[in-house]
Amino acid sequence: MAWLLAAAGIGYGLAAHPPHGADVAYAAVFLTLFLGVTVYGLTRLRPLRPVQRRASLRRRLLAATAAVWTVAVFAVGLEVVTIVVNGGWLPWLLPVPALIAVTALALWRSDLAGPARCLASDDWTPVAAAALDVRAGEPVDGWMVLPGDWRTRFHLPAVPADIAEELRDRRRLWLAGWPSDHLVVGLPAGDGCAIGLVGVHRDRKNTGPSAPARR
Repeated sequence: MAWLLAAAGIGYGLAAHPPHGADVAYAAVFLTLFLGVTVYGLTRLRPLRPVQRRASLRRRLLAATAAVWTVAVFAVGLEVVTIVVNGGWLPWLLPVPALIAVTALALWRSDLAGPARCLASDDWTPVAAAALDVRAGEPVDGWMVLPGDWRTRFHLPAVPADIAEELRDRRRLWLAGWPSDHLVVGLPAGDGCAIGLVGVHRDRKNTGPSAPARR
């Protein structure tokens, strides 16, 4: 509803007061900014394809890092050119869209950097885990016992075949870089990985935090 109201307001403003002269550039940048925010919002609403291979996670992280630096350098260079040509910097025409773009890309990179750091640590913690329905490539919900005898729920959006077999046959998961802010599951000798969530439900016998710090 808010998006529809904003779009209607922009359309009415352009129709009632068509831009002229230098205002055309400002109107074009404003429309570009509005469309960019719209596209970014749609990408956040669309469920992303879960990462199931470490190589894919590394490639995405490299792409996100390159995108952040490319957009940042391009924005700074464009602002320098604007200062040279116009004799002064434009207070919002370039910095605001550039800041929004860099922030969005930095958030995307941050979502990838945490799990990648856990896998790069090569520090694996085996935990007992169980789930009722475990199928390769499908979401999995179950219970696991974290270090310190903490029983908690977990959710994995999709599991590779080797991790599914480990969970189904051996009732075990391998956590990478635990404890961390991310639930990163894999096998020490495998290339698959799954990034999920840890629930808040615990055994009634336990009263401490579900993710104690490593001793």
